[in-house]
Amino acid sequence: MSTTPSNLPQGPVDSTAAIKTRKPLRERSPVLAHLRSVMVAGLLTAIPLFITGYLIKIVYDLITSPTGNLAKWIVDQIYGTSGANPVLRTATAATIAILISLLVVYLLGLLGTFFIGRQILAQFEHFIENLPLIKGIYGTTKQVMAVFRKGGGGAGFQRVVLVEFPREGTWTVAFVTNTVQDNTVGTLVCCFIPMTPNPTSGFFQMFPESQVRSTTWTVDMGIKIVLSGGLLAPKKLQDNPSNGTDVKPNS
Repeated sequence: MSTTPSNLPQGPVDSTAAIKTRKPLRERSPVLAHLRSVMVAGLLTAIPLFITGYLIKIVYDLITSPTGNLAKWIVDQIYGTSGANPVLRTATAATIAILISLLVVYLLGLLGTFFIGRQILAQFEHFIENLPLIKGIYGTTKQVMAVFRKGGGGAGFQRVVLVEFPREGTWTVAFVTNTVQDNTVGTLVCCFIPMTPNPTSGFFQMFPESQVRSTTWTVDMGIKIVLSGGLLAPKKLQDNPSNGTDVKPNS
């Protein structure tokens, strides 16, 4: 005759109660929870710094690439081929390269303020524009810089609008660059639709004025919105009735 030991639990075991007695991961491992929160906070702080440093490096390489060899030659003349600390030599060469680049930019700007200087620059540009491959690159780059330039040779972006692109019902940030009169459609609004996160590339589209929705955003605010992928967009969108906010109704 079999007997049940008295020290064993009687009846079915309540699995729900057993699960409830298990502590959450954070309570069971405060060290892991601390490491997780600190790592997340560190990443949120480090990512903007890394991106900023990367962009600064790109700008630095762009500025010093034409003058880097000249700066190294000047450093060799100052310290000799094997003198001075390598860190000091590198810092001195970088400083000299930046100063030479800034001096060249200043001289070009100063040259453009005089009549003779403008004639020299015009002849140089005429020579470049006659070269088969370089003329397309130079002309396109110059036009892009003129668009982003405030005042001077380029009119720049006139205002920030919203257009239905690439399909109806999808609103996209665009910058108005010009308006064209058409005998059939009426007023056509020339819009540059930038890409994220590089606003210098994008699409050019012409929309009827009735299909363009104007905003109260400034050009600087529009560029920030595009660069941030919408993170810096205001919580509420306000139309600008002074620039025509008639929106084509969706059929």
